[in-house]
Amino acid sequence: MADRTKKIAYIVKIFPKLSETFILQEILELERLGLNLVILSLRPPTDTDTHSHFHQLKAPVLYAPVVLNGGKGNVIQQSLWTEWVTEKVREYGITHLHAHYVTEPTDIAVQVQARIGISYSFTTHAKDLFLSSKEDVSRKVDCAQFVLTCTDYNKDYLEQIVQSDTPIYRVYHGVDLDVFQPSTPDISREDGTPPLILSIGRFRPKKGFPILIQACASLKKAGHHFQCVLVGYGPLEQDLKQMIHQLGVSDCVRLTGKVRQDGILKWFRQASIFVLPCQIAENGDRDGIPNVLVEAMSMGLPVVSTAIASIPELIHDSHNGILNPPHHPGSLTKALGLLLQDPARRRSLGIAARKTVEKDFCVSRNIRVIYDLLQPVTSQAPKEPLEPVLQQVPIL
Repeated sequence: MADRTKKIAYIVKIFPKLSETFILQEILELERLGLNLVILSLRPPTDTDTHSHFHQLKAPVLYAPVVLNGGKGNVIQQSLWTEWVTEKVREYGITHLHAHYVTEPTDIAVQVQARIGISYSFTTHAKDLFLSSKEDVSRKVDCAQFVLTCTDYNKDYLEQIVQSDTPIYRVYHGVDLDVFQPSTPDISREDGTPPLILSIGRFRPKKGFPILIQACASLKKAGHHFQCVLVGYGPLEQDLKQMIHQLGVSDCVRLTGKVRQDGILKWFRQASIFVLPCQIAENGDRDGIPNVLVEAMSMGLPVVSTAIASIPELIHDSHNGILNPPHHPGSLTKALGLLLQDPARRRSLGIAARKTVEKDFCVSRNIRVIYDLLQPVTSQAPKEPLEPVLQQVPIL
C-alpha cells in the first residue's frame, strides 16, 4: 500500500542525473523543510554512477514502464506516460504535480490535468525554454498554477511571450554554503605546481570549450606555466580531444570524463581560476546561470565567463569576476594571462565572488521560496475526473 501522506509529485525526465544536481538538491531541501514528495521519472537513469547525496532521499522514486523505442515526442509513449502518472496520482493521493523543464515532463502534467483536474506547476531553465515554440510555452504557462524559472533573463523572456495571469517567479539555483567553502587561499603556490585553470560542464557547443582550448594554446605560446582541466562529458568529447592534440597542448590541457560531486569538490580545491566561456549555440541553445559558476564562486575562486544571457546577473565584470565577449579566444587569453600573473587579483575577485553567493545564491533561502509556493497545495482536495470526452485530449 502506498504512503497516502505523500501529496506532491515531481515529474522529471531522468532521475537521478549527474548533470542535474540542482534538482536533487532542491528535492532534498524541500524534504528537510517538511514536504512529502514522490518522484516520477519518465525514464531510468543513464549514468552508471550517482551523487552520494542521492542516498539521503526519503521520497520514493518511481520509474515509468518503458514500452516503446520510438523517437522523441512519440505520441503513444506520451499517452502511456500520462496513464502511468494518472495512476500514481490516484495511488498516492497526490494533489499537485510539479514538473522540471517545460518539455516532456510538463507535457505530461498538462495531460494529467486535462484528465483528472489536478493542478500543476513547472520550472523552466534554459535549453528547454529557448528551444521550445513560444506558442507551446504560452499554452503551458496559461494552464499552470505558477511557473518558476532560475534567472531574471528567463523571467523577462517569459513575460514578453506569454499573455497570462499565471504568476511567474524567479528563484535562483543556490548552493550549500557549508559544502562549497573556500579552501586555502591561492596566493603563491608554494608547492611549485603551476596554477590550475578549471572548467566544468557538458561538452556541448553552448559551453564554448573550443575557445578555452584555443586560449590555452596562446597562453602556452606566450610562455605561461599552467595546467588546464576540463571536467565533463558529452557529444563534443572526441572533437575536443582532437583539438587538444592538433594545437599541441596535450601537456597542459586534459579531459577527465564524468565526475561525481565529491570529485568536483576536489577539483575546485585544487583550482586557481575557474573558466566557462559560454556562448549562444547556432540552434539558439544557451545557458541560464550555470550552476558550476555559482559553485566556483562559493569556493572563493576567481571566475571568467562571457557577457551573455543571464550570466551578468551573477558576475559583475572586474568586481567579482571577469566577463569577456563570446567567441573571442583573444579576450579570454588576455584575461587568463593577467590572472595567472597576479595571485593577489585572483584572491580579491574570489573574496568578492563568495560574498555574492552568500547574498543571493544560498540554497536554503532560495528553496524556501519554492516550499512556500508548494506547501499550500498539499491540503487541496483531489478533484473528480473530468468528463470522458476530455480524457481524449491530443498529446502535443
